[in-house]
Amino acid sequence: MKRSIVIALTLYLTAAVGTRAAEAAGLQRCHCSAACWCRKPMASAFRWVLPVGHR
Repeated sequence: MKRSIVIALTLYLTAAVGTRAAEAAGLQRCHCSAACWCRKPMASAFRWVLPVGHR
């Protein structure tokens, strides 16, 4: 059980870092407003993997 949780968290964080790198490289772009939650410095890494709506 513990191993599956660690694997799931590792995959989630890998996806967050990978999509952040793709965005930095210009492969992805978020088109929401400047007031959106995903524009915050630490939250921007989870913008593509967190299932929460954008503005």
